[in-house]
Amino acid sequence: MFFTKNKLYTNKIFNSLLIAICLILILVGKLDLVALRNLSSFLTDFLSPISSFVNKPALELENVINDVKSATFLRNENLKLKSENRRLKILESKLTNSESELIELKKLLNFKFDKNKIIFTGRVLNISGGTFAKTMVVNGGSVDGIKKGQPVISSLGLVGSIINVGPSSSRVLLTIDLNSMVPSYLTQSGWPAIAQGENGKLLKLRFLSSEANPILGEIIETSGHGGIFPSGLTIGKIISVTNGKYFVQPLPNPQRLRFVSILSNSNESQIKNYSGFAPLQEKEDTINLKGFNKFSN
Repeated sequence: MFFTKNKLYTNKIFNSLLIAICLILILVGKLDLVALRNLSSFLTDFLSPISSFVNKPALELENVINDVKSATFLRNENLKLKSENRRLKILESKLTNSESELIELKKLLNFKFDKNKIIFTGRVLNISGGTFAKTMVVNGGSVDGIKKGQPVISSLGLVGSIINVGPSSSRVLLTIDLNSMVPSYLTQSGWPAIAQGENGKLLKLRFLSSEANPILGEIIETSGHGGIFPSGLTIGKIISVTNGKYFVQPLPNPQRLRFVSILSNSNESQIKNYSGFAPLQEKEDTINLKGFNKFSN
């Protein structure tokens, strides 16, 4: 009983004390004393440097964390940009290559001949650069209608002629080969000649009349004599003369060829025994070159 009364008494004192404190605080707040304001300002000024000093390491640490996050983000973005740049370069290379191939194929398809037509257009598989043979291999053979002796052209002109035919590939004797002899004529002066390979980069004009006076830069075309090559195919242009010998640079560069076309031959009876040499004579007693009439011995 005594304990209960003592507890009640203690609670009353505590509640009364709280009420008194609240009333004092209310009065102090209402009074807005100058001393309290000065004390508040003093405490604020005193604690500000301490607060700034305490917060500075935290701010620096936060800045470091932000810098690390930014560097990681930039690194990832840089890697993505490098990858995208490589991909775009590959695409650009493919597009450039495709555009170049399309232009070359369009030029090939624009070739038109009266008696000869394009029977196959294919890719160059291999180019032989040996000392004794200048040939190339194309990815077309007998299954594509290719036959021995047929002319081979590029978008710039004559490349050579077929010398071997397999089921799915064929070998081409290039005009720069020593065994290649193409009946031709000079387009400006009209003189006939034979363009023979030198196993190098140039052709040499043979059997050219001593009266001929070729012009440097003059274009050489096939004359059509012999029945192997159609007339009007560009062979090259005269670029030099040495000791009365004229040399021709072929316009189609074999090392840069990617596509070639094979033409049908208008006179297949003359090429059954074709071995790479363009025939000069139809019969033993006749000669047929552009600029000359046929004659008998």
